[in-house]
Amino acid sequence: MLAVHVLGATLLAWWLDDLSATSWFLALALAYPLFRALGLFLPACRLYARQIEVGAVFVPWYTWKVFAATWDVALIVLNPKRKVTSAVVKVPIQTRDRRLVTVIGCLLTLTPGTLALDYNEYDGDLYVHILDTASADPVFAAVAEIEQRLMAWVYPGGGA
Repeated sequence: MLAVHVLGATLLAWWLDDLSATSWFLALALAYPLFRALGLFLPACRLYARQIEVGAVFVPWYTWKVFAATWDVALIVLNPKRKVTSAVVKVPIQTRDRRLVTVIGCLLTLTPGTLALDYNEYDGDLYVHILDTASADPVFAAVAEIEQRLMAWVYPGGGA
C-alpha cells in the first residue's frame, strides 16, 4: 500500500506540474481520504489508513516527549544543589520483534537523559542508563508507552 500511496502522490504532484516537496506532501495528504474510503471495502486499505493515523499521532507525541525530557535534563543541569545519581535499570519489553526493540532502543537513546545499552532477548529485558534515579519509574512507564504506540503503528490490526 505504501508504494501505491507514494506513487499516486508523485503522479498527482507531477500532473499538477509541481514536483516540489510541498506539493508532494500535499498530494500525499490528499490521497489519504481515498485510502480511508477504500477501507470500507478493502481490509488492506483500512489497515494502511490506520497506520497513517497512528503514525501521524506518534510523531508529534514523541517530539513532545523529547522536548519535555530536554526540559527535565536542563533543570537538572542548571540546579547546582541537586544531587544526581545515575543508574542502569532493567526494563521489561513485551515484544520479541527485534526490529521493534531496536527502534525502541533508538528512540530511548534519542531522548535526553536515557541511553539504551543492551537487550537480553531471552528474558526480553532492555538495559537502560538513566541520568537520575529519581526518574526511574517514569522511564518504565515511558518505555511501555513507546512500545504500545509502536506496536499500534506497526501492527494496526493487532496481529504481531
